[in-house]
Amino acid sequence: MPKPNSVYKKIIGTLGTRVLGAILSFSTWILNAQYLGAEKLGTISLMIFSVAIIQLLTNFFSGAALIYQTPRAGVYRLLIPAYIFTPIITVAGSCLLFFVGTLFPILEIPKGYFAAVLALALIMSFTSVNYMLLLGLEKVNGFNLCNLIQAISLMLLLLFFLFGVRIHEVMTFYWAIFISYIIAFIISVYMLAPFIRQVPLTGMRNLIGDILRFGAYVQFANFFQTMNYRLSLKFVDLFAGRAAVGVLSLGMQLAEGLWLISRSIGTVQYSRLSNEMNYDYSVRLSLTFAKISWVVTALAMTLLLCIPQIVFTSLFSASFREVKPVIASLAFGIVMLSVSIILSGFFSAINKPWYNTVGSAVGLVFTIALGLILVPRYGIIGAGISASVSYTFITLFQFIVFSRMTKLTLRDFMLTRSEIRLLIGELKKISR
Repeated sequence: MPKPNSVYKKIIGTLGTRVLGAILSFSTWILNAQYLGAEKLGTISLMIFSVAIIQLLTNFFSGAALIYQTPRAGVYRLLIPAYIFTPIITVAGSCLLFFVGTLFPILEIPKGYFAAVLALALIMSFTSVNYMLLLGLEKVNGFNLCNLIQAISLMLLLLFFLFGVRIHEVMTFYWAIFISYIIAFIISVYMLAPFIRQVPLTGMRNLIGDILRFGAYVQFANFFQTMNYRLSLKFVDLFAGRAAVGVLSLGMQLAEGLWLISRSIGTVQYSRLSNEMNYDYSVRLSLTFAKISWVVTALAMTLLLCIPQIVFTSLFSASFREVKPVIASLAFGIVMLSVSIILSGFFSAINKPWYNTVGSAVGLVFTIALGLILVPRYGIIGAGISASVSYTFITLFQFIVFSRMTKLTLRDFMLTRSEIRLLIGELKKISR
């Protein structure tokens, strides 16, 4: 069992990296809002959503299942099939999405951007394979470094295209993010190289079967969750127009930025618990992380809501004046889902990811039903409310399952003084 300090040190390192990444991402969104405008920002958001859908298909084979299997199967036996299947699934998935989009316009790839979406999905999927293997090896620092370099590269390239070349189009951001992921891919390959040792590829059929079985549960959950996160963009595009999508997407990015706390914790949690065979330890660690995540996210959201609206319009321009109301409509759900992120990591790490799948499916019912009712009437605020309700029901479902599975009571979910002292003590040790 690892020392608590080592676990908390990885969390602080991950959180620090993500804070820097969030600052860079925030700066990127300011530039996009100021120089591209709401409508082009909306198109960018819909392109990224299309890429996310395609990645959901590739991650059936090369997603979180790789983290779980890395300490069990080794890097080489996972890397070879992942690199073979990734381009095949990406191309097939892109074509499938294009076809589905012709039948159901709400899922279509933005017109004229099919090739761009396919290429971006391909490089991001290959990079994701490397990231998952690094996490499976518990090389959290390497994972953090790759993410940070990608974010820095994106910012520098965007500045170059906006001010050096002076191109203010959708493809300005596209080329910046595409090249930044090429850089991240190259660096992640370099980091993985020392762990790639050629071994006999025996038993691959069983291994691939295990990956697909695990990946199916995880990716169905991710599919439902991605729909929960971003389907509202499509509803808004349908009922309120592309410029409204840009405003909603910016508000979502700012509010969801607070998840960097729980996601930083969750990244280390899942990497650690996938290598941990002690069930009681996994429960205790996840319970403590869930409580800390909820409290810190709630405090951060309170601070975000205290920022005057004039600050948002000054940063992003007057066309984004509804950003703060969007954040307010998302606030409760954002805080609730910070707990869900930790519980999802627990269920996946103990090889019971189907609870995440069911929870996300429950949330998607609310996303679709409320989206169709609220978005036509209330626009982007209706979209925020429907998302918040969806996030809340996802978390409540997982909370009930976790409580019954672990025999915990409501009292156990209260943050104790000893946990607060432990957290403060670990922070002090790391800061020395």
